Amino acid sequence: MEQFFRWSEQHLGQTHYVLGYLIILVSHNWPIIAALAAALFFSIRLYRQPSRANAVWLFSALLFGLGYEYEKHVAGELHHAIDMLFGLEIAHWNRPLHIIAGPVINTGFVLTTLLMVFHGLHLSFGSSVMKSLRRFNPARAVDPTSGATASRDAEQSEENHERAGNDPNSTQASAG
Repeated sequence: MEQFFRWSEQHLGQTHYVLGYLIILVSHNWPIIAALAAALFFSIRLYRQPSRANAVWLFSALLFGLGYEYEKHVAGELHHAIDMLFGLEIAHWNRPLHIIAGPVINTGFVLTTLLMVFHGLHLSFGSSVMKSLRRFNPARAVDPTSGATASRDAEQSEENHERAGNDPNSTQASAG
């Protein structure tokens, strides 16, 4: 094994150490790297084409990254802080606060992220899916001679009774 270390030091220098650290870094943090890459992609897309769907996709990527970082770094520290702050006098608060800081907030992040993803899917592909589904079950045609509708009656009464100040020849100002 000593020969391998001497050979690697002579031929590779410190490169293999750096490469090993990069492999560990990427394999350990791939979810946040993916979330940041998606957030960068969706922010550029939102800048080029401002739309609600692009904004929802950007917030979905950010929520995914925030939920991952909360679970990885913040939740453990909150559990330590709860144990330290709530001593014997109010120890009955430990269990509910651990439940809130752990599963409740994690579930909230997961559900919110999933809802945002489903909302983004609906905004991005919902209309095309509905059009393809309507092809199989077309809307029924309504017979236009079946009778007057409320909007037709409203149009007729509006034509017969102009409000004061609405016609161009009127000298009276409308109240408002």
